[in-house]
Amino acid sequence: MTLLTHRDQGPWFPYAGQPMFILAGQQGQPSGFAAMEITVPPHFAGPIPHAHDAFDEALYVLSGHLLLVGDDQPQEAAPGSMFVAPRGQRHGFSNPSAEPALVLGIWAPPEPALAFMRDIGAALVPGDPPDPDLMREIYARHASRLLP
Repeated sequence: MTLLTHRDQGPWFPYAGQPMFILAGQQGQPSGFAAMEITVPPHFAGPIPHAHDAFDEALYVLSGHLLLVGDDQPQEAAPGSMFVAPRGQRHGFSNPSAEPALVLGIWAPPEPALAFMRDIGAALVPGDPPDPDLMREIYARHASRLLP
């Protein structure tokens, strides 16, 4: 079965107060990856740096700018930049700018990533730093860990 999902259509859930649209990976369609469109709000502190042991993650910046944390010093990602965090690799992001950033997120495999993103998205609040104890509990439940 082929899939076509139009912008701002299809299933979604909140991520930091913004709708996160599921473009692929819902109910195993397809079974190999999930893709979601994320609007990262302005001045969003982002998740605490972390690693996932059950899935790989990639972020492609469509518009706006993100500050990405990986192995080295934080780096700015402008439109057209892609950041890849394989399983077990420390990563994080924020949006320190006054403009929202539009991002395409890709995760593989889809099921554990979608479950994690639903839970973490509901817990992240724009304008407030993440609660470390709540984050630690959510990350542990989803084979992930905080690595500040």
